[in-house]
Amino acid sequence: MKTKEIKITTLTLIAMFVVTMAFVPAAMGQKNDFSLEKEYGELFLKNMGQPGKLVKPIPLNNLNGDLEAVAFSIKKGGYIIINTNDLSIPEFSFEKDSPFSDKTKTYVYNGPLAYMEENQGEISQIGIEKNTKETTTPEYIYAAKSIDKNKKLSDLKASESTISIQNYGGELDHSLKTWVATSTYDCGPTAAAITLDYLDGYHNSAFIPSQYESQSALFPYLTPSYIPTGAILPQMEQGLFDILFDHGLTSSYDADSKNYVDKNKVISLVNSDKPSIVGLNNHPTYDDHWAVVHGYYVQTTPWVTPHYYVLLNDGWGNNDVYTLIDSCFEEMVYIE
Repeated sequence: MKTKEIKITTLTLIAMFVVTMAFVPAAMGQKNDFSLEKEYGELFLKNMGQPGKLVKPIPLNNLNGDLEAVAFSIKKGGYIIINTNDLSIPEFSFEKDSPFSDKTKTYVYNGPLAYMEENQGEISQIGIEKNTKETTTPEYIYAAKSIDKNKKLSDLKASESTISIQNYGGELDHSLKTWVATSTYDCGPTAAAITLDYLDGYHNSAFIPSQYESQSALFPYLTPSYIPTGAILPQMEQGLFDILFDHGLTSSYDADSKNYVDKNKVISLVNSDKPSIVGLNNHPTYDDHWAVVHGYYVQTTPWVTPHYYVLLNDGWGNNDVYTLIDSCFEEMVYIE
């Protein structure tokens, strides 16, 4: 989770885009009940085998100040975010509550795990470092092109009645620890610690020396010796390899990385009961944010090209967040 060098201390740059739209979400909420998005989302969940009623729509702006998405709560638990331009679903969860809950607030969303709130021309983060007044301009701006949403909904309805749904997914055999990144041990060390803890507990007890298996001992053991704060991809891979080498595991395991997220590799690792670490470049405070994959879901119809979701531990204390793999997923590192 590396912080960019150029920072905007008062959030003025992003606020320039958003302040002009400060009152739009409330107005849009009055004119648009998001019924089309609601119907599409409920059908999506039904096809996934998780039927649920969507309630409490909350409009979400993008960083340009335009309405971009809507967040629904799932009545039986969880939430789903649906893009209002193309009906794509960037993230959802059946376990975690929605990060957006107050209809009186102006929320900003920059894709998976990037949650913000606009207040009087300033943007603050939701879910991590809430009180920070520092931000960067993300490389990735979440904004989808508009399509014929009625046709997309009709296509999904038609596929349900004429095509056997072939969606599939998988998860690790056990739960990941829900350790929370801090300024001392940020998302890189946290993701590495969560990954190593799982491999140590369910694959080989040599991954972590017994005296360092607790969270309070493991984090200072890893950082800065193996995984520094602000680690980038080569440092993540080298740190994991050094752990394997120092613990005599290189004959059985290897650390590797890719400068993209290999969907087939993610699936293969999950099917082998191994987590992987992915880097996202859409967070407005950090250039890279590291999260841990512990499952996947592949939506095959009604599209020719399947939609791939990964089930993430977000590094902020939450498992079970499904996120659509798109261009904000930049890289991955793993042990196999």
